Formats: sequence, C-alpha cells, structure tokens
Amino acid sequence: MSRLNLELKTRLALAVVVAVVVTAVVVTAISLLVIRRDMREELGGQQFAALKLTAAALDAGFEDRRIALRLLAEGIPDGARHNSQQMQRFLEQHLSLTAQFFNVSVVEANGNVLANYIDASQANRFSMSGRDYLEQTLKSKKGLISKPLLSKMSNRPVVLMTEPVLGPRGEVDMVLVGSIDLKENNFLGQFTNVQMGNTRTMFILSGDGTVIEHKDKSRVLQHMDAIGGRSPAGEAALKGFEGSMESPDRQGEPALYAYKRMTTTDWIIGAHYPARDAYAPITEMQNRAILVAAVLTLLAGLLSWWFVSRLLQPLQRLHAHIQRIRQDKTLEQLPGEVRADELGDVQGAFNALVAERKNIEVELDEARVHLEEMNKTLARLALEDALTGLANRRQFERGLHEEFNRAARTGLSLAVIMIDVDYFKQYNDLYGHMAGDKVLRRLGSAIRDTNVRPEDLLARYGGEEIAVLLPGAKLEGALMVAERIRISVQKLGIEHTASATGFLTISIGVSAVAPQRQVDNPEDVLREADEALYLAKAAGRDCIRTIEDLRLAKGDGA
Repeated sequence: MSRLNLELKTRLALAVVVAVVVTAVVVTAISLLVIRRDMREELGGQQFAALKLTAAALDAGFEDRRIALRLLAEGIPDGARHNSQQMQRFLEQHLSLTAQFFNVSVVEANGNVLANYIDASQANRFSMSGRDYLEQTLKSKKGLISKPLLSKMSNRPVVLMTEPVLGPRGEVDMVLVGSIDLKENNFLGQFTNVQMGNTRTMFILSGDGTVIEHKDKSRVLQHMDAIGGRSPAGEAALKGFEGSMESPDRQGEPALYAYKRMTTTDWIIGAHYPARDAYAPITEMQNRAILVAAVLTLLAGLLSWWFVSRLLQPLQRLHAHIQRIRQDKTLEQLPGEVRADELGDVQGAFNALVAERKNIEVELDEARVHLEEMNKTLARLALEDALTGLANRRQFERGLHEEFNRAARTGLSLAVIMIDVDYFKQYNDLYGHMAGDKVLRRLGSAIRDTNVRPEDLLARYGGEEIAVLLPGAKLEGALMVAERIRISVQKLGIEHTASATGFLTISIGVSAVAPQRQVDNPEDVLREADEALYLAKAAGRDCIRTIEDLRLAKGDGA
C-alpha cells in the first residue's frame, strides 16, 4: 500500500511537473509572440512617425531658406545688378546668411559668378555655365534644389538651392545660388543625428540612391550600394515604398527599416534599427521566463500544484495585462509591487519598456508642437513685409478681394489709399539705400500711428508704395484718413535736399466704391487709386488726388 501511494505521488508529481512545464512554455511563448508582434508594430509606427515629423521639419527648413533667398533677391538694389563690387557689398551686409547656407553666390545668366559671400576673389573668375541646376533655373524661371554634387568652387559635397532674379521684362537676369555643405553640421544633421536608441540611425538618400546625410560622413555622395551587400528595404524605398518593414540589412541580419519621402524634393529619409537590439527586451524576457519555468518545475515536483500555481500568478497577471492592453489599446504599466525574483524582473522589464515608449511619445508630441509653431511662424512671415512690418502685397490683395466681396454682399462702401514717396530714388542716391530702408520703416510706423481702425489693412505694396484698405469707408472718410497720413509724414521733418520742399513728402491717390456684383471688380478700385496717385504726382507731389479728380481730369481731356 505504501509503495502504491509513493508511486502515485510520483506520478502526480510528474504530471504536475509536465503540466506546469507545458503551461509555462505555452503561456510564455504566446505572451512573447504577442509582445514581439506588438513591439514590431509599435516600433515601426514610432520610426515612421518620427520620419514624418523629420520630413516635415526638413521641408519647412528648405522653405525657410527659399523665403530667405527670395527676400534677398527682392532686396537687391538696382545699382548692384551686374556690378560686382556693389553686389559683393550687398551680400556681405547679410550676415544672417551663414546661419542658413555654407555659401551664397550671385550668378549672371551667362554663368559668370558676379559675387561670392565667403570668397570675393571668385567674382568674375569662376563660371557656372552649363551646370544642370543653373540651366534648369534659367529655363523654368523657378528656384530648385539640386542633386547632391561635389562643388568645383569649394571641392566639398554640397546641395544647392537656386532662386532666379527677374529683370524688368520678366527674363532671368541673375540667379542666387545657396550651398549646403553635406559634411558640416547643418540643419539636415540636426534631425538625422537625433539618437533614437543606442543603435538606431537615420539617414537621407536622393531619389537615385545617393547618400546625402549619414552618420558616416565618408559615405556622403556615394551610392547606397557602394559599401557592398544588398538592402531589399532600400531598393523598395527607391521604387516608392513609404512606411516601415522588417528586412535583412547588408550583412544579412534582420532589422527594422522605415522610409518617408520629402515633398520639397525627391529625397528619402530612412531609419535603420537592428532587430537584435529592437527585440533585446523580449529576448531578455524569454531567457528569464525559461529560468522561471525551470524553478517552477522543480518547486512543483517538491511542493505540489498549489505552490506551483502560486508561483505562476505574476506571469499570469502579466499575460492578462498584455491582453487588456491589446483590447483597450492603452499602454499602461503593470500595477502592483514588483517582487524580488525572476518574475519580478520580467514585470520590471515590461514596465521599463512601457515607460520608454511613453517617453518617446512625449518627445514626438513635443516635436509636433514645435513643428506646428514653426509652421505658424512661416505662415505669418509669408504675409508680412520684413522691412516695414506691414502686410505684404500678397496679404493686401487677398484682403482686398475678401473685403470687396463682403462689401458687395452687404451694400457697404470700400476705399483704397495708394501712397508713394516723392523723389525716393533721388533720396536713395543722396543718402544711401540703408537710409532709404530706415525711411520706409519710419513711414510705416507713422502711418500705423494715424489712428487707423483695427479692421483697416496697411501694406507695403511694392518698393516705396504703401497701400491702405479701408473697409466700409466712403470717399469723404478715406480722404480724411489720407490727409492725416500726409500731415503725419510731413511732421516727421525728414530732410530731402532733392525735394522742392527740402523735406521728404508723399503723394496720395484715393478711390472708393460701393461695389455691385457682375459690375465692379476689386482690380478697378485698386487701379483707380493708382491712377489718382499718378495724378497727384503730376500735380506737383505732396498732395492728394481722388477718383473724382481723376474723372474730372478725364472729362476735361475729352
């Protein structure tokens, strides 16, 4: 009887051991597979989300530099065109260029370098004739971002941004060429050098596979296949793939890849994360789980099923928590006190993984908020004149159309005031362009201080012309505003020896209309204000002429 009981206990103990082993293996394997799958999806999603933010930030960086080149082109004085010395002085006044470009050159349409920011000796000695980026800019009359190339001027790997400077007849008179050095710290590396983990790296490729940015600067300007091996993920990216995938790297090791194309150019931003490092927490969890299973098996044979089930409770809680995470789609740490054993280490590793992911999500949220703030700043700068702080022509024309349509709907009036500085060219010739810029800023401030209404729009329309949009104003009211503006400028007492009065004055044209649909259009009221302005110029300047004066003059002429 005693022998029978001993054998039964042995068989029960063996059965418990087998059951515990099978249960532990199955539960652990399923849990690890679920975690691995979820981690692969989450890491891939995080990598791609980071690349999208990086691509958007780089696109914004290029747009910021495009705006800088355009503002530089718009500010070129007429006297500096095709004058190497004046153009060189003009470039050297813009110290902020070094924060955005390695170098800036002014190139004539025939390819001759007229001025060079960092090396004035290159002027009239170096030619860019025949370069693809120059020929394409001349042909399209639009700026572009070049392919990565080795600069013949500096013998450095660069990417070039061009901006055409148009002549009076719309032809390309000159081209601004800004270079970005690919081997120096620049705005590209500010994003790709951000650490995404101990071994995760980011890089940038061109559409043909040329390396533009990489932590290994020796690979810059080389094709991605130059180091040997084969990258199926990279080949898919060149064919148009965007997203994340798991694929062998050039050494044949599995890795997580993600790719995102930029919108301003055909560049591809990529990320590489070795799978052995990506799944290191799971491997550690798996090793610990095996150890736990062995311990539980030994204890199950010695201390019975009840004790074994007690030991499995932490693992069961972890499994149940993972299932809740999958079901609720909310990532939370496993609650409860961490036990000081192997299963407690599993819980700690899982909680550490959850905390790491949350930290990454916080960083991505902060990056998104920063990007949104940058976009808002760029949108504001796109509608503001950098010199005077007034609205620019684009915003004025958009506001004119909106207020014109509103006036047509409501039956109210709309007035436009066009202001031009008298003898401004002579002022620049006498006192210099920097003094002219200062005058424009003072005029903008003076006009803002003439008690204009919040709904009125003040804009620098072009050169020394300033336009004022007065929604709801009739001609009489607009004339009063114009006279206040004229007197406010007169009171500034700005010396101008080339003017008949000895001081700087302005001429003003005023028009107003109560627009009717299908009859009037906003261009007419703007044109009439401009014609009234020229009538004021013809009348001796420092005066105001209105649409009524214009109609009277045209009637007399008839």
